Amino acid sequence: MTTGLSASGALLAIAAAKAAAKDPNTYVLKPKANQKIFDQLIVQEELLHLKNVGHLDDQVQPLAVFVVGQTASGKTRLAADLLDVMQGRQPAHLVSDVYKAYHPKYKTVIKEHPNIASAATSIDARKWLNLAIRWLIQRHIDVLLEAACRHPDDVTSLISEFRAAGYRVLVAIMAVPECLSLLGTMVRFYDRLPEAKSAKVALRVTPGEVHHETCVSLTITLLQEGLLAVANFIDNSAAVKNVVVLRRNNLVAYQNFRGLDGLWVRPAVAFASLDLEGVRPLPATEHESFVADCLYVEEQRAKKLQRKKQKEKEQKKGKEKVTNTTIEDVEASLAGLMSMGGRLNASFPHLKQFDIKEWMFGDWDLNNVGSGLPKQNVETVLPRNSILQESARVEH
Repeated sequence: MTTGLSASGALLAIAAAKAAAKDPNTYVLKPKANQKIFDQLIVQEELLHLKNVGHLDDQVQPLAVFVVGQTASGKTRLAADLLDVMQGRQPAHLVSDVYKAYHPKYKTVIKEHPNIASAATSIDARKWLNLAIRWLIQRHIDVLLEAACRHPDDVTSLISEFRAAGYRVLVAIMAVPECLSLLGTMVRFYDRLPEAKSAKVALRVTPGEVHHETCVSLTITLLQEGLLAVANFIDNSAAVKNVVVLRRNNLVAYQNFRGLDGLWVRPAVAFASLDLEGVRPLPATEHESFVADCLYVEEQRAKKLQRKKQKEKEQKKGKEKVTNTTIEDVEASLAGLMSMGGRLNASFPHLKQFDIKEWMFGDWDLNNVGSGLPKQNVETVLPRNSILQESARVEH
């Protein structure tokens, strides 16, 4: 009897351990362990080389630039262009996903429980990002931050924190329909682009549910979701100096900045612009590219499945399968987009290309963008290039 009870207890313990391994909360580190990893690894590897490049003594206003958008919307490519313009100021480049790789269990959970990998490590990663930002703020170091807005309150809090610390805050919002970014998660995986992986971790397709949490969904009805929540915050707070809403090819859908009086020079409708961009119809060139990418992904998926067929047979029973985006998901998103957006063709005039230097330093001295000194008697003139009609912008 005792032996039977012991065996039963052992089986229950094993079952409990397996269940715990699938619970994201199991992987959250204790505060001391979290702080130790930040102090001994993250500071040394990601931050320490910047310790002497801040603006504590030169009276230059530090700069914080946010690039926000759902997964595979084009943040990384835009960030590279922004870094080129900021390079003389030696900014810190922060990507929140990088910090997940510092979790001691990240590689294990990626391999054994890929569906919960993001949730299991994101709590500690968010803490490390906040610690990194405070480290940079203390030294008045310029920052370029990429954020997917899965946790919009985190992003808006960081914007406010930078502004309270005396930073000049700029935000670029990627306005990309869901079908394009869904497809982008697969294209970048098969093309082995750097955006498809986190530091120290192998390439992988972003799980569909992770993408959806960050996206401007066609069915969003609440302001408190993803990018729209951040855009709404920008419209209604005084924390941001400049904002631009961009398509993936760097065309400006909406742009605004604050004049010398601290007020927006145009009606504050970043939210409305982003919302409209989320349901815009695809023009012919984008649609052709979309179809070509779909065919490419289907071809690559077929090849990959064929190569792995034998390997999959050898996998252990019960191993979890990642819930990835499928072409059917992408096509369904496109169908919804075209049915909702087809009637909006007349609202989308020709858009202008994004001038990064003008946006970032246009009301400062363009001959000395590293000085941080504003122009004298600057006129706040903005190109009339929004997708919205002027009459539609005035909402209050």
